Amino acid sequence: MDFIQKTGYLAVASRLKRLTDRLLSGGSEVYKALRLEFEPRWFSLFYLLQSKDGPVSILEAADALRVSHPAVIQTAKILMRQGLIASRQDKVDRRKRLLSLTPRGRRLAEDLLPVWECFAQAAKEFFRDAGVDMLDVLRRVEKKLDEEDLSLRILKKIKNRQYEAVEIIDFRPEHKDRFRKLNEAWLKKHFKVEPADRKMLGDPEGEILSKGGFIFFAIIRGEVVGTAALLKLGEETYELAKMAVAEPAQGKQAGRKLLDAAIARARGKKARTIVLKTDKCLRVALNLYRRGGFRVSRTPGVASEHFKREKTATYMRLDLA
Repeated sequence: MDFIQKTGYLAVASRLKRLTDRLLSGGSEVYKALRLEFEPRWFSLFYLLQSKDGPVSILEAADALRVSHPAVIQTAKILMRQGLIASRQDKVDRRKRLLSLTPRGRRLAEDLLPVWECFAQAAKEFFRDAGVDMLDVLRRVEKKLDEEDLSLRILKKIKNRQYEAVEIIDFRPEHKDRFRKLNEAWLKKHFKVEPADRKMLGDPEGEILSKGGFIFFAIIRGEVVGTAALLKLGEETYELAKMAVAEPAQGKQAGRKLLDAAIARARGKKARTIVLKTDKCLRVALNLYRRGGFRVSRTPGVASEHFKREKTATYMRLDLA
């Protein structure tokens, strides 16, 4: 049973690595049979250097081969130990290291060139017999990776799944203490709890709900992990405030879903504007609000409570109209 094969796309990278290892192993066997002291893993850099008229810098090699700078250095060190390439400092830019074949390396290249022609012919026939235009497949796969790395696609899937796992509910009296504790923990981490905070957090029904505002809770696996409030400032304006997510739940889309719920509620109430007050030091929050459509505003437009943290506040607004 081929376990890796059975896993499908989940192990596609592992399967490609296994295939690459088999192909490289075949090349290694050829070199041994011909008594050529060469390893397939040296090929890219060595072939690049033998194809150039002059020396090549490490940076130029990395760009040409589309590999990392350290990867070139690692292979170069091996080839230097084998006496196949030499390294010297650039006379113009002393920060640069220039690589070139040694006389021994050039003699080996002469022996390898006809062997590599056979490599190319055999590989072409092999993939033709397998019914695959491998070069075209590789070109198309690399083109898609250039457009969007696979890691980004995977992270989008994970974030969407996390987003769907978050449940948003309106204020419930049994969660009143959680509303206070989540916000106090956030304030103590970044600023300090001030009298105006204690007033609102101690009486959310009187300070927020009775005045036409709303309080939301984010729940993951039955646990309240985040909260946010909409304060009613006027017939067509709300302020997003008291938004906090427990540290273990940060990065799990609770904040994003709370923000979406608040915006949706304001739209449902025919509001034209949502304003908020944040701080320039809170980069994660700023990015979240920007992705939600908020833009920095020159005028506060928020409730008039006075906080010491107002000195570094950043004001933002979202025009719903």
